[in-house]
Amino acid sequence: MKRIISFGSFALAAGLVTLPAQAEQHGNTFVGTIVARDMMGLSYEAGGCIVAVNETARASGSAKAGQILVELDGKAADLALETAKARVADLEAAVAERQLAVDAAQANVERRSQDLALVRKEFERNEQIFRRGLLNESAMEAVESKLLNATFASDQAGETLASALSAKTRAEISLRIGHLDVQARVDDVEDLTLRAPFDGVLLGFEPNVGDCVQARTPSAQIYAPANKSVEVFVRVDQLVTAQASGVAIGAPVSIERINGEACGGAFTWIGTEADVEHQFVKSKIEIDETCAPSLFLNEAVEVTTQPSAS
Repeated sequence: MKRIISFGSFALAAGLVTLPAQAEQHGNTFVGTIVARDMMGLSYEAGGCIVAVNETARASGSAKAGQILVELDGKAADLALETAKARVADLEAAVAERQLAVDAAQANVERRSQDLALVRKEFERNEQIFRRGLLNESAMEAVESKLLNATFASDQAGETLASALSAKTRAEISLRIGHLDVQARVDDVEDLTLRAPFDGVLLGFEPNVGDCVQARTPSAQIYAPANKSVEVFVRVDQLVTAQASGVAIGAPVSIERINGEACGGAFTWIGTEADVEHQFVKSKIEIDETCAPSLFLNEAVEVTTQPSAS
């Protein structure tokens, strides 16, 4: 009677015996299962009702990077975005007004500084004349009063400029907050569109127009067809004699399908916990990307190691 290795109801060769999944091993041959190496879950980033579905992606079960898969109703989000943009326009106008106030205050400071410089020179001149006795006390007091008024006006102009600058700073802060709010509203609008993150195969993608979903609700899974692995279980004693058995990180293997097609691969991960009853350790083999796309998920394959001859 001819021997086979089978995986559940999927036989790898003809025969009568059915073996437990991924458990039957003969020497350096293992039964393995094809799995996606990097399966990514897609979910709705926002809640709402579905208004459009990419029927091509749903029918083919595949998508291209950046392709729109589902669109949710965006009326409320669009309105919020337009409101935020209008608010930013208003805040920009407020900043412009504050800048005009700053410019006017700066010009006033310059004028008051020039006036103060002229009055100070006049005071110094009259002070010398007063010391020589050529100017009476009343006239000198008038010059002193003029100097005090000019100094006060200069100080007041400086305070007005500082106040204008502070008001402009507050307006600029409000404008930055407005821009952040616009960005948040843009993100809200973008969250209403579900896109494919990369070229891949879709699993469980069955949305319908009119369905309403909650934020963070899973929508599908996607994986790159070239990124696949084989899950196998190896015996502990084969790990102890890794060089002879060919079971080691980086060790090459041959992966054979039921139709005889073969594909290359190598061990990329070996677990650290053994099954108590059978002493099997779960491991993974990375499949060559050149032939991985033709392999089906959950397909049973036969893996043959290539142990060292030494």
